[in-house]
Amino acid sequence: MALIVTNQEERHILLRTYASNINKNSLKEFSKKSGYGDGGGGYMAIFFKADLEEDPYEFQQELSEIKDNQVLLNADPPAAPVEENLYLNFDEFYDYLVEVVNERIAETPSDKAEYEHLLSEVKTALGL
Repeated sequence: MALIVTNQEERHILLRTYASNINKNSLKEFSKKSGYGDGGGGYMAIFFKADLEEDPYEFQQELSEIKDNQVLLNADPPAAPVEENLYLNFDEFYDYLVEVVNERIAETPSDKAEYEHLLSEVKTALGL
């Protein structure tokens, strides 16, 4: 059974750990309200409610917790000490994406237009 993260410090740690997965591919998936994992490691992933509904048996606990306007960040060891779930409202999730994307743009300014377009698509998909 996963631990639900509510502590602000632990939330911050999980979000910073997942940040390396935020890229053009993940934003394209998020713009379709589709989850995105850590590229095959299986230790961290963002899920939308529809992703969880594809396997209601495996995600029984998560489906009882997640709201229609939330995403789930799920972390398994070694990404977290124990299995942890962090639920983010769409507005919190979008603000987090903007923060990370601004870091990506600072690293590679030539990608600014593409990142801004993808963020706009995500914002529309989230209904914000």
